[in-house]
Amino acid sequence: MAALALLLFAVQAAAGSLGFSLKVEGQTELRVTLSGPAAELPPGAFRGAIAINGSAAEVPVAGTVTHAAGLWQLPVVVRYADVPADWADRFRADGFTYRLRVSGGPAPKEWTGTRSWKDVEIEGGKETLADFLTLDDVSLTQMSLLSSEAEARLSMRNPFSFPLKIASSQYTLVANGRDVGSGETQGMLLHAAQKNVLTLPIEVDHGELISAAGKALVAGGEVAVKLRGRLVIRLKGGDVVVPLGLTGNLSDAS
Repeated sequence: MAALALLLFAVQAAAGSLGFSLKVEGQTELRVTLSGPAAELPPGAFRGAIAINGSAAEVPVAGTVTHAAGLWQLPVVVRYADVPADWADRFRADGFTYRLRVSGGPAPKEWTGTRSWKDVEIEGGKETLADFLTLDDVSLTQMSLLSSEAEARLSMRNPFSFPLKIASSQYTLVANGRDVGSGETQGMLLHAAQKNVLTLPIEVDHGELISAAGKALVAGGEVAVKLRGRLVIRLKGGDVVVPLGLTGNLSDAS
């Protein structure tokens, strides 16, 4: 759940009496369906705004309310590019406060309250992360009889209009069920609204690598590998941990 938190704080506006379902759609937007007792909202056009964690910055919400099974439902779309930087600054790892208000109606109406992240229901998971984080390749930068070094190249998309800081990363390279290398980094930057290429150096356990894949590498072939670990995105209100469980191939860069 925490792995998706940064992508989801954009739409956490459901009041205690409201329900919602959430789906990440592609690399540019989120789709959320808010719902509540039918008596609260009539069918028809809805226009309002969402704010979280006491932020003065609001994101407009517009859609069409329908009624079914005693509930009103409102599907809305939130673009990542529209999420204010102040929302990221106010992110909290334990939960969030919210305010959803109606604008332009005959009478003011709003929902406010507090929710825990465990209350968030998400459609998708690993498939969703794959839209934003991929392992491009892993290559040996040095291989000799005594030592080996490698590096992994990851593509990570930051869909927001503000940069994000990766405070640290820790990872292990696995080949044929063996841990053949590991590494860590500090202080990388994800530039706003674009795909970022991250280079992760790997200190290879030469003996384990030879045992796991020596014949294939000597023959100039590729070896199926997995990169396991985590990236830690640093926000003012707390860290967001993105797990790594990426598959790819290890090859000799030379």
